[in-house]
Amino acid sequence: MDGWVKGLIAVICIGLIGGIGYLIVADSNDRRHSGKVARIKLDSIYCQERLAQIHSGKMSADDIPVVEDCFVNGFVSQSDVVAAFKAATKKRNGG
Repeated sequence: MDGWVKGLIAVICIGLIGGIGYLIVADSNDRRHSGKVARIKLDSIYCQERLAQIHSGKMSADDIPVVEDCFVNGFVSQSDVVAAFKAATKKRNGG
């Protein structure tokens, strides 16, 4: 009976250690994932703001590569990009 109780205690200890380890790893993964989600949101907002600036006629030298990167990463659509640059061209030409 004594060996059986010791075995049960050992199994419980191993289970607790494994459970605690799992919780630590899961928490770390959640933090890493939430950081990525926050970065994606910030990038998306930045891309939308850049397109709004272009649309209003405020263009910069690096607009093309920045907007291209935004498009490739899925933060803006092709129609949004075309509309912004068309509006900027009209404003630039006095239209």
